[in-house]
Amino acid sequence: FTFTLSGVDRFNNTAWHQDQQSTTYRTQTRRGGANALNIWLVDFDYLGIATFPWDYASQPGVDGIRVQYSSLPGGSATNYNLGETTTHEAGHWLGLYHTFQGGCTATNDQVSDTPAQSSSTTGCPAGRDSCSLAGLDPIHNFMDYSYDTCYTEFTAGQSSRMSQMWAAYRA
Repeated sequence: FTFTLSGVDRFNNTAWHQDQQSTTYRTQTRRGGANALNIWLVDFDYLGIATFPWDYASQPGVDGIRVQYSSLPGGSATNYNLGETTTHEAGHWLGLYHTFQGGCTATNDQVSDTPAQSSSTTGCPAGRDSCSLAGLDPIHNFMDYSYDTCYTEFTAGQSSRMSQMWAAYRA
């Protein structure tokens, strides 16, 4: 996927910047249709959060991703300041679940080529294998919680799912 920046809107509103639950700022500032990825930079206790593509029909005004500003390249979020939070949240926006979704089950994240993993990763532990099913934990996958330096891939199945979700909900 390739996205083209259509604009940057700046809002100086501390309440919006720190409000984890409010939909007010998103409904007042969101631009474009279902195919427009809106990114709000925020100052929350977590790195990011996204809407899923199937949510657009019922809540178009809040569609997009919210990213902790300190996780941008060069930011102060230790181990998470190379911008990969945005990649991870865009994966959700395009219909992907966490690689550890469902734990050690064959259907885990609903993508067949993503190995099952029992829980999220911390760091970049090479060789981690938390499930008895085939394959090591996908610590390099953008949809895990590894450090930014560890991320390198989406699987072919994840790419296919994102394309399917785009066609079904965002095209």
